[in-house]
Amino acid sequence: MKTRIVINGVLIALAGLLCHGSSSAQDSIPFPDSLREANVTLAKMQDGQGNSLMVGNGDLYGVLWVKNGDLFMRITKNDIWDARVDTSEDGSLHKVDIARGEVSGPTGAPPSYKRPYPQPRCAAAMRLGTVPEKMSAKLDIETASVAVYSAEEPVATIRILHNRNVVLIDGPNAVNIEAIKAKTLPAATLGKSDGVSWLMMTLPGDIDYKGMEYALALAVKGDVKAVSLVTSYDVEGDVLKSAVALSKQTIAEQEVTLIQEHEHAWQAFWSRSGVQLEDKVLQRWWYRMLYFARTVCKPGAEPVALMPPLATDATPWHADYHHNYNAWQAFWPLPAANHPELADPWISYLNAMIPRFKFLARERYGIDGLCVPISSFIHEPDPAECKSKNKRQMSMNPWGLTIGMAGMDVQNIWQKYLCDQDSEYLKARSYPFIRETVRFYLAFMKQCKKDNEGKVLLGPSYSPEHGPVGIYNCPFDIAYVRYTFDAFIQAANELKMDSDLVEQCRDYKALLGRYPTAPDKSGKPVVVDWKGCGYKQVPRHNIEVPVSPVFPGDQVTWFSAESEKELFRHTIEDTKNTGNNSHVMFNIAKARLSMPEAVNDAKAFFLPRELPNGFIRMPWAHGTFMQETIGIVGLINEFMLQSVQNKIRLFPCWPKDKDARFSQLRAQGGFIVSAEFKAGRIVSATVESTADRQLQFLSPWKTIYVNGRQMVIGPEGLVTLNAQRDQVFSFTETRQK
Repeated sequence: MKTRIVINGVLIALAGLLCHGSSSAQDSIPFPDSLREANVTLAKMQDGQGNSLMVGNGDLYGVLWVKNGDLFMRITKNDIWDARVDTSEDGSLHKVDIARGEVSGPTGAPPSYKRPYPQPRCAAAMRLGTVPEKMSAKLDIETASVAVYSAEEPVATIRILHNRNVVLIDGPNAVNIEAIKAKTLPAATLGKSDGVSWLMMTLPGDIDYKGMEYALALAVKGDVKAVSLVTSYDVEGDVLKSAVALSKQTIAEQEVTLIQEHEHAWQAFWSRSGVQLEDKVLQRWWYRMLYFARTVCKPGAEPVALMPPLATDATPWHADYHHNYNAWQAFWPLPAANHPELADPWISYLNAMIPRFKFLARERYGIDGLCVPISSFIHEPDPAECKSKNKRQMSMNPWGLTIGMAGMDVQNIWQKYLCDQDSEYLKARSYPFIRETVRFYLAFMKQCKKDNEGKVLLGPSYSPEHGPVGIYNCPFDIAYVRYTFDAFIQAANELKMDSDLVEQCRDYKALLGRYPTAPDKSGKPVVVDWKGCGYKQVPRHNIEVPVSPVFPGDQVTWFSAESEKELFRHTIEDTKNTGNNSHVMFNIAKARLSMPEAVNDAKAFFLPRELPNGFIRMPWAHGTFMQETIGIVGLINEFMLQSVQNKIRLFPCWPKDKDARFSQLRAQGGFIVSAEFKAGRIVSATVESTADRQLQFLSPWKTIYVNGRQMVIGPEGLVTLNAQRDQVFSFTETRQK
């Protein structure tokens, strides 16, 4: 499967955002000193997980550390996978009889999942010379470069060029390419021709998948080295020839010009948004995790795996695409950080996987539309073309039976549109997936049983990572079915399509039941994981399912009825975490209800796991370079700016004793927002409209002026304006001269 498809120039426009920014962005970086404070300097680099430095361009990336006395670097691309799947020993796919509430099929992971593939692969390693005396190394995230020093003298600088898959190395030491060996793979071929050293690798296929090739080529001119990496998904024809040509072309160009273009592109990236926070921990996390996102995400590229094979080949869970929160968390925050283009790899992947997900809905449930598995992989062929058992589809009971997971993927897609209002992209790339998910939910609900009130008993399903299979009315499911119906109704109306499906969505949304509750020890209700679930029947949560209607489901908001907010506040206070996952989601749920402990709780979890290289090492088997840590950007954004259901709130969960400023974050409705919090109160805010939309702004003051004119504050505390594209609104407490 190749997801890099251009539809009506959509990807070309997206790629341009990486270099030129939006119409509102300035060439200057909003808070350059804050950005530079996030740079990383290391005096020791003996550990590839915690003491390595990362560079990348969104498709090609790598980490540098010290190994066996040498500067050592491993590099890879998002599309380099041993993508074989062998389902020959698997049982049949699970079957779900919706009307009878029956689930049949084997439990646990199938034999195909226990094989060493599919798995992303490290492309190659490079040795960059012996370690200099009194060595230190600095990652400059402003320019995406690593400089290695001997005492005060620079001895090598490494960049991965922004506009081509080339590692550019400047330093006197020789560079050598090394193969990454694996017992399950053929050996790579190394050679040298016309002064260019190279490595050629073939990753095998199976009866459904043809496999792939990639090649690296090293060209040298004085102290400058150019190492290219090209795959058979990049070019048609001779991969090695293309890699050699790219390295030679790069080395023939002026180094100063290459560096200037590279740094200009990164300046444009950082000019799009920024934060200046008195809380220096949150400030550096925001910049470092956004840098991480830019090194592994790029429009037109494949999506980054669960854990890229950088410092190790032992990546957990096949480093797959996990659909019950991990993959979602890497891409959900990027549109609000004013980088909606970085969400494209995941959205394009989901769009390309529609045939496989529709096949799964037919095979598992016998209905139309699409549903997603717990795990999916790259380079998956259309099931209609597959000859292997189960059309090479893995099926895992119970984890793959959560029906809300497809809605969670819809949220990734819809969040981009809510923030950037790109109607062309919506129609070409996003709408098909949303539509097929809606068709699945409608077909599913039509076969569901109903309760005494005539409401649908939504199931059988599975609460993500908790409890038995075959449950009903899981809060996660209810929230995401509602979310998907709402997204589709708005999308279809704006595109003037599928009016019949719109009416069905409205009808069936009304049939969704209440979130299930159980009394706690004092008799006070708390939300539980499914209808009939007892209090503390799930004592600790890996994913905080009971609070998911607040976040990530976006159904219970600050503007909900007070009784509903109180129910979920109490549920949040009562819910215990396993200590492994979802600390981003859980603390955003707290922030949505302005529970002040959210900030300290998040810091208490992540701060002890912060590594010297700036990354967060997740607990248990999760490791370093987990793409889900990009979600920390969204967590910090939510402390400063929320725009759930198109209603903007400023600093809803920010510590009153810490000053803060942010520039050009995006809110739903396509609004670009900047604001300042000083001495315990909001000082000012500016909102720019990128589309013709209604703007709803929660006033932080008793009186409010917009562009010098006093405005009426509505009963919910909102100021409502009919905004037109390119309008700029300045919000102040008093009239400004």
